[in-house]
Amino acid sequence: MAQNRHIKRNNTMFVNAFEIPEDNHSIIHFPGNPRQYRSDCKAGIFKIGESEIIGNSIEMEIISFRDFDDAIFNYPYQKWLEIFFIDKDNVVSHLLFKTESIDNFLELLRKLMIAKKAIRKSIVTAKMSKRSNDNGTYYAVEFESADNKPDRVKELTEFVNNNINGIYDAKLAHTFKNSQQAKQLPSVNNQEKVINNSQELEDF
Repeated sequence: MAQNRHIKRNNTMFVNAFEIPEDNHSIIHFPGNPRQYRSDCKAGIFKIGESEIIGNSIEMEIISFRDFDDAIFNYPYQKWLEIFFIDKDNVVSHLLFKTESIDNFLELLRKLMIAKKAIRKSIVTAKMSKRSNDNGTYYAVEFESADNKPDRVKELTEFVNNNINGIYDAKLAHTFKNSQQAKQLPSVNNQEKVINNSQELEDF
């Protein structure tokens, strides 16, 4: 008989590495530790962590987002956009945007609403777009969307509703005290958005 893959010793939970399935096709989710994407708007690239370069665009199946005002990462007090999403590897991921990129995201939401579509049913592509001003060259993130498959939307909805606490339980949750609201997208009770008073935030 197979043993439980979680073994507790001295109040510490160990995972039996020999019982982790290799052919796991479900969404990969480590509660409190989403995959960390970063948008480097100086270089015009997306990265995972500090060093893994992805390129100038990424695809996102957005499962939650919020905006908030705070002074973080040595930036002045300003508005931020925080997005939780599933990436192309089927991993729960996280990304932060600021300044013009926020306006571009809101414009995407407007266009979807005008078309009577929901972002929870979309695959969103974020692309770096070159800009220039008196201070030099930089990049802003622009967004476009395409319809997702109905079976996939159902899978995402079930995943979020079964894992909502773990998604928001970010390990840096208590670092940022001024965070405001989260908007949970795929919900059984409200398919557009549900206000969630969670204070969690993860570094980008």
